[in-house]
This record gives sequence, structure tokens and C-alpha cells, in this order.
Amino acid sequence: MKRSKWKMTEQASFLLKLGELLEYGYSLSDGIQFLKFQETKKKRLDLDEAVEELMRGYPFYAVLTALKFHPQLISFIYYAEQYGDLSRALKEAGTYWEKRSSDMEKIQKLLVYPVLLLLFVGGAFYMLQGVLLPQFEVLFSSMDAKENGFLAFVRLASSFLSYLPYILGAAVILGLLLRQFWYMKLSPLKRRLLLLKIPILGPFIKLYETQFFASQFSSLLSGGLSLKESILLFSENQQQPFYKNLCLIIKNELTEGKPLEDILKAMPYFDKNFSIVAANGLKYGRLDQELFHYSRYLLEKIEERMTLAMRIVQPALFSIVGILVISIYLAVLLPMFSLMKDI
Repeated sequence: MKRSKWKMTEQASFLLKLGELLEYGYSLSDGIQFLKFQETKKKRLDLDEAVEELMRGYPFYAVLTALKFHPQLISFIYYAEQYGDLSRALKEAGTYWEKRSSDMEKIQKLLVYPVLLLLFVGGAFYMLQGVLLPQFEVLFSSMDAKENGFLAFVRLASSFLSYLPYILGAAVILGLLLRQFWYMKLSPLKRRLLLLKIPILGPFIKLYETQFFASQFSSLLSGGLSLKESILLFSENQQQPFYKNLCLIIKNELTEGKPLEDILKAMPYFDKNFSIVAANGLKYGRLDQELFHYSRYLLEKIEERMTLAMRIVQPALFSIVGILVISIYLAVLLPMFSLMKDI
């Protein structure tokens, strides 16, 4: 199949609309045919070929794989096509990814203006170092005046900025080399552990992964699968090596007779309350419902944390920019006042 690059928001919107059409009684191919007229010419060609692949008997998750949809979205469909409710899975995947894409867009918009300001301020510091500071040094030397302490600090800071592009470039190259020759050679579980140790980002990843696992686990149990059958299906998903490896461990420990709550409690990849929710669900015989409500709670918690993070990050970024701007003004004005005082 020809592959076009769908944006994440476009992937989410397409799946959400398709799920709604399935609820109204459309078949999968008819729903895609209906939606293709709302897409661009290039995407219409993709969807035409997608329908042909469905007619040949390919599962929908394989069609989305060929279209290069995100692996986590494909996993929603993979599990639903095995034993779950496809329309519900499509809507859930679309809603989940719309929220995630919306959060990423908010972060990008939050960072654009401060980053532009930081670039502008960095340029101003370069001008200070290359033009103003040498003039002030000559002036102080000719008048035998004592150099202002703040001016010396600014000169040191601007001197450091001249090396900053080289430092950043070296850091990027080193990061790419480490990723290629070390990080990607680690097992999926070890890679995830490293990501979870990243400050600020790690807790968000843990919440997202717990929400996804609880949501999909709930769907499989609601579809009539047993606990072991659900874990086995998770372990067969090639789209997400992390969950494949993780569920192989869970499957083996369940076979050895360990309780699910104890297995989840010992794993550092999930939210600490996950094992408690699982224990309650097993105790009262409603694990699917407990996991479903818990996944909804986690979505709300993620949204709350994103909002809080943006409330903290935005003022912090603007404060840094403001301090830099004030430093430039002081670097220009204080030497003048110092000279006027010495005259």
C-alpha cells in the first residue's frame, strides 16, 4: 500500500468518526468509504486501498499499520478485533489520542514564544560581547576607572554563550550516538525503566501507560476473555514490544500461582494504586468495571497534571526571559553610571 503521513490529530479524528459510524450500523468498509470524501486527495487514495485490503481479508489493525498509524492506536484496534467491541475501541482510541495530541499542542504553543524570546536575548548578548563590552573596556582603561562588577559578570556570561551552540551541538550528537548504539540495544523493559527515571516526564509516562493498560485490559475482560487469556493476547501484540515482554512475565508468574495484585505491585512501570484496584476488582468479581473506572480516573488525573505543569512552566519561562532582558539593560546602563560617578 502507498503510505501517507497522517498527523496524530488526523489519526484520532478519523478513528473517532469511524467508531461513531459503526455504532450507527455502518460496516467497516462502508464507514471508510463515507469518511474518505472528507479527506484530501492523497488520503482518499490511501483509504481506497485500505478498503481493498479489507476486502482481501486483512484485519483492520494490519491496514492501519500499513498507513503508519501510531502503534498505540493500532493496539486499541488489535485487541478489539480479537475479542472486543470495535466501535467502542475506535471511539476510545480517538478520544484518548485527541486528548494526548491536544496536550502536546498546548506544550508546543507554550514553548514557542519563550524560545523565540530566548533566541532574541541570546542574540542581544552576542551583540553585547562583540560590540558594547569591548568599547566599555577601552573606555574604562583610557579613564583609569575601576570596572563595574556586574559588567565583569555579564562579560563572563556572554563569553559562555559564544560556546553554547558548540556545547548543544556536541550534546545532540552524543545523544544520537547513545540512542543508536546503546539505548536501542537495551530490552524494551530496560528502556522504559530509563524513561521513568527522567524527572517530571517519568511520572507522566507512568500514568499514560497505566491508563492504556487498564483500559485495554478492561475491554478484553468485558469481551468475555478470562484473566489469563487477556494477558496472553497482550503478550502476542507485536506492535508494542514493551507490553509484549511485560505480559510474558505476568503470564509466567500467573502460571506459577502468584496473585495478580502481587505481580502488579512488584512492577515499577505502573501507578502504585494499580495493584490495589486489581485486588478489589478480583475480590468482588468485577475486575473489568474496576479497571474501566480506574482508567477514566487516570485520564482526569493526567489532564489535571498537564494543566498544573503549564501553570508552573509558563511563568517560569517568562521569568527567566525577563531576568535576561533586565540583565542586558543593566549591562548597558550601570557602566555609564559608573563612569559618570568617576568623572
